[in-house]
Amino acid sequence: MDRSLFVRILIAIFSAGWLLPLTFGVDTYLSFWQVEGWPLLREQHPLNSAPFFGIAATSFRIAFAWLAAVIAFWSYLAYGLWCRRTAA
Repeated sequence: MDRSLFVRILIAIFSAGWLLPLTFGVDTYLSFWQVEGWPLLREQHPLNSAPFFGIAATSFRIAFAWLAAVIAFWSYLAYGLWCRRTAA
């Protein structure tokens, strides 16, 4: 595997990787409603001590911080290309 292919793979992982913590956060939020929310609506009291909202919130923070980094990275590259193109 040559160096440019390796760099392209890393850029692809960096660009799409924010979807993994976002998916985990959504799954955790939906698990709360399945395990605790729905039984509470039926006036049952489930015995679960998992901090669903804390885990989901942390996952969302990581995902959106990662997305902000991806947007900044691609914006920086696009601005550089635009500057080179207008200067020529």
